[in-house]
Amino acid sequence: MDKTSCLALVHTYLSKQQRLTNDISNLRSEYQRLLRKYRRNLNQRNKLIAILIMLNENSFGINHRGIWILKKNGRWWLEVVPKMSDNEFKQNFRLERGTYSALMKQIEPYLRKTKTNCREPIPVEKKVCCALYCLGSSAELRTIGNLFGIGKSTSSEILHEFCSIMIELFIYNLVKFPDNHQEIKDTSSKFLRKFGYPMCIGAVDGTHISIKPPLGLETDYFNYKKYHSVIMLAVVNADLGFTYINVGAPGRCNDASVYSQSNLSDVIKNSIYEDHYMTVNNTKIQSHLIADSAFALDQTLLKPFPDRIDMPRQHRMFNYRLSRCRSTVERAFGMMKNRFRILHKKMEFNLDNTINIIKTAVIMHNICILHGDVEDILWHQPYPVHKKPSCPITTTNGIGVREAMIQYFEQNPL
Repeated sequence: MDKTSCLALVHTYLSKQQRLTNDISNLRSEYQRLLRKYRRNLNQRNKLIAILIMLNENSFGINHRGIWILKKNGRWWLEVVPKMSDNEFKQNFRLERGTYSALMKQIEPYLRKTKTNCREPIPVEKKVCCALYCLGSSAELRTIGNLFGIGKSTSSEILHEFCSIMIELFIYNLVKFPDNHQEIKDTSSKFLRKFGYPMCIGAVDGTHISIKPPLGLETDYFNYKKYHSVIMLAVVNADLGFTYINVGAPGRCNDASVYSQSNLSDVIKNSIYEDHYMTVNNTKIQSHLIADSAFALDQTLLKPFPDRIDMPRQHRMFNYRLSRCRSTVERAFGMMKNRFRILHKKMEFNLDNTINIIKTAVIMHNICILHGDVEDILWHQPYPVHKKPSCPITTTNGIGVREAMIQYFEQNPL
């Protein structure tokens, strides 16, 4: 074969090879085009199917979740609660129906959520009842969530949301220390009428709430009763309502130090309380607080004489009259803790949420007092009174006022 023939064959081969390569490239491009068209059509078909499903369910704007929500039946909430008697309702939610209805009217606008494309909001009534059950029970949040057909984290969120709103709405209106002449007069008059003790505008004391201490601060929150706690310092009026609270001091502190560092110790020194007074044998007795022996004695706060075997009769009489009046704060603590039993168990929340829960229990206690929603007789258990270290600090004015009170009690026996 000559050279010309060989070149012709090579040219022919290369030409066919080039055409084959071009054909393969064209086929690949066509395949990619058809694949894109197929995917586009498939996507459109899926969208059409989704629209048809939505039309069939008549649920525009609602995307029902079904995979990543753990469904709970909540039969107790759905079937048992609606059939509860008034007494059963109060035992479970710690409020009479009338008190509950009044609370719902005030708080409902602030708890209502708008519908979203994700899910239906939890009904306000369910949220309020869940929060009340949390406050009134020592059960775990997981157990409470199962009763209401919600998760543990949702129960926790509902409780903290409820507490935040209650504090924002009511703390300054319902927990109010008497700060004008009429309120001071009305408050002291009730103590005199009920207990025969004059010029008293509140009984002050502290109580410990068990907590999980903040990390690294375990020693600060370990109290003399041998557990971790925060202190709630409170003033109570003759109706057993709280008029002042200071919540959050570490359990290691004593009541007297919490009081001295609170704004209450400054408020009570205001001249308006000096202006409301009575005179006994030329001694001025102004409006004042009463407390136990753990506090320091002065003209704005009276406390009992130290307990001794050879205590004079007049001192015993004074201690009895003061203790009779001061029992209001111990009774209020007992009523609140027995009604809202979350305060009986160790708080496992962070410190801020724990403080909010305590404040909310105080607010709810006052709401019940205002609505005449008295505690069930089974709730009124004796409040445990622990012997506290006595505070030896006294002032000359305080001693003189206490002696004048003895003279008043001698002149005005019960």
